[in-house]
Amino acid sequence: MLLISAGFMFLVYPQSTTGATDQQIKDRRFLARWIGATLIVMSCIFLTLGTVQLLDQSSHYIGH
Repeated sequence: MLLISAGFMFLVYPQSTTGATDQQIKDRRFLARWIGATLIVMSCIFLTLGTVQLLDQSSHYIGH
């Protein structure tokens, strides 16, 4: 949950425009959105792999 919330914080990154050019602002927005999306996707993959691992362990005990 911590990684997902951090990802959402990057997606709604506060837009500070103090002393920055338009290109720098666009670069910051792109980087922040990329980091946020990556954190969310990575967290979903970890949750999926954890669920598959738990299912694998429980099915292993049933067969023996």
